[in-house]
Amino acid sequence: MSDDATAIHSPVPRTHALIRQHVAPGALFKIVLVNLALTILTLGIYRFWGKTRVRRYLWGHVELMGERLEYTGTGAELFKGALVIVFLLLLPLFVAVGMADVMLIHASDEARAAKEASQGLVIVFLIGVAMFRARRYRLTRTSWRGIYANQTGSSLRYGLMVVASYVLAGLSVGLLWPACAVWLKRYEMTHTWIGGQRPEFTPKLSKIYAPFLIAWVIGVVYFSAVGLGFSVALGITAVDVPDLHADTVDELVLYILGFYLSLLPLSALFYWYRGRAYHHYVSSTRFMGHQATSAITGLGFAGLTIGNWLLATFTLGLAAPLVYRRYLRFVETRVGLVGEGNFDALLQNPIDKPTRGEGLADAFDVGAI
Repeated sequence: MSDDATAIHSPVPRTHALIRQHVAPGALFKIVLVNLALTILTLGIYRFWGKTRVRRYLWGHVELMGERLEYTGTGAELFKGALVIVFLLLLPLFVAVGMADVMLIHASDEARAAKEASQGLVIVFLIGVAMFRARRYRLTRTSWRGIYANQTGSSLRYGLMVVASYVLAGLSVGLLWPACAVWLKRYEMTHTWIGGQRPEFTPKLSKIYAPFLIAWVIGVVYFSAVGLGFSVALGITAVDVPDLHADTVDELVLYILGFYLSLLPLSALFYWYRGRAYHHYVSSTRFMGHQATSAITGLGFAGLTIGNWLLATFTLGLAAPLVYRRYLRFVETRVGLVGEGNFDALLQNPIDKPTRGEGLADAFDVGAI
């Protein structure tokens, strides 16, 4: 095993670390504070430049296979993308929704329900488009050894795939979700480029269905037990609203709060499954003679995600530098590469790049970092 592999304590076999992170939370915290102050002073406009500053710091303090990354996006590109989305998509969409509400004001309940369902599907579609376009923008602004990444494929097709995935998952009570998730991930990876090379991605659905079914069965049993327990505790299945009084309302609020808190274990179960799925995705990836290796566990990923959520929530987001560093450290110690491929053969691929940033992802708040 190489010196690279032994420099960091890690349970995963590797001849190279996939990443090495050099993030200093104190330095990043100063950037976050300045961004917060300037965003407030500019009524939110500076956040595009603030996001760019954070990305440049993070990218520049991460080594990918021994070489530092570079982020070349600009705040102006993000701002331009946001303006285009607001005026060319969101405002017309809001006007259309408002007109539909007026036209259906005297319509039947079925017609209004159909309108709400259609509106929901449009939002899901737009979120899918936003995530795909945002990923493409970030990849095209990421340089490694002077070589840029990119993403081909159609964001509109990906948006339709996301809609189909949620519809199928809903109709199957969630049982088809792993197949849909692999379908979406395979589309992303087969259209991902680093220079002129694409990674090989060969996941097997059977590898993630077993942990999913475990989580699904436990989730159904737990949710049913919780629902039954609260029904018994309330002593009624339907509240007679006219007879409610202050004590009843307070008690009902406590029951509702307790019910939602009881759902937290389901979140942990979901993240346990996600960790198992990520482990398989990583292990199913090859690039230029290197096999990615993973020591990601379901419990490890659940603990990381819940811990980061608590940090971000109870510090009102000010612990973001620690959250970023924890994620990077997690990947640093649990993902490696085995192989002796030659990256000198990697050349730039002249694929067109977007000229503006991820405005749609920013509007729906689904962009990473």
